[in-house]
Amino acid sequence: MVRLSDATAIHSNTLIWTAGTSPNPLLETIPCVKEHGRLLVTESLELQAWPGVRALGDCSSILDLQTGGFNPPTAQQAFRQGRIVAHKMIAAVRGTEQRRFHFSKIAQLAAIGRRTVVAKILGINFSGFIACWLWRTIYLSKLPRLEKKLRVAFDWMLDQIFSKDLFQFLDVRAPMISIHETDPPKLSKATAARIAGAAVQARQDSGF
Repeated sequence: MVRLSDATAIHSNTLIWTAGTSPNPLLETIPCVKEHGRLLVTESLELQAWPGVRALGDCSSILDLQTGGFNPPTAQQAFRQGRIVAHKMIAAVRGTEQRRFHFSKIAQLAAIGRRTVVAKILGINFSGFIACWLWRTIYLSKLPRLEKKLRVAFDWMLDQIFSKDLFQFLDVRAPMISIHETDPPKLSKATAARIAGAAVQARQDSGF
């Protein structure tokens, strides 16, 4: 069911999923050429007119020579950019030839919900168990340390056995009683007698 802003309801079985990434607001303070808020870089991952200064990941935008557009800010692109920048730093120290960045995607995978994954591999779109298995396998392979991989894999295994966790948060406050400082608290006669007796005994003990 799709509801429009004018309350019109449209029956539909189509799943609409929108997502995106936004550049860090700090990039607005950098005086250089940008593309949709991201720093425009060359094939060497250097800023336009700023040689030696590089940007990568979600902060950068690089032209795709095959499509004429810009490469999407995905993890697989950022992963390759990190390798290129590391290679360039080593090459600059050793004085060897530096490689240029060229992104050629083979597949695209996206998790759009619990146990729901869509995939596009070699131009073929599909979803279901195979897509979910591929996404999780690649995700685990990219995680650092064996301990982290085992923790994530164990959580996924429990997710297959048990249902989704449910949490309830109640914003209920306990009743509060306000007492004005000018209004002394009311005591019972017995409590008042005990307090008065304790005061008399204290004076007698002190010799006054």
